[in-house]
Amino acid sequence: MLVEAKIRLKEIDLDFLKKYEKLGFNSEEELLSQALKLLKKELENVKKIIIEDSADLYAEVYEEDEEAKEWIESSNNDWK
Repeated sequence: MLVEAKIRLKEIDLDFLKKYEKLGFNSEEELLSQALKLLKKELENVKKIIIEDSADLYAEVYEEDEEAKEWIESSNNDWK
């Protein structure tokens, strides 16, 4: 389903959209839609990388901090 929306673009971005045929697209809408799909995928990848980096940091802290190990193990035992 297509939805019409009004957006404001910088002149340089509008010039880029107007080159849609040279870029192999059938319309400005098709070019913009593909650009948004690529941006969404890229942002999802960035989010995944941030989460993985965070997990790595937590693992590193856990490995290096004996006190953290003790209270995590104690907490885990409470769940049993």
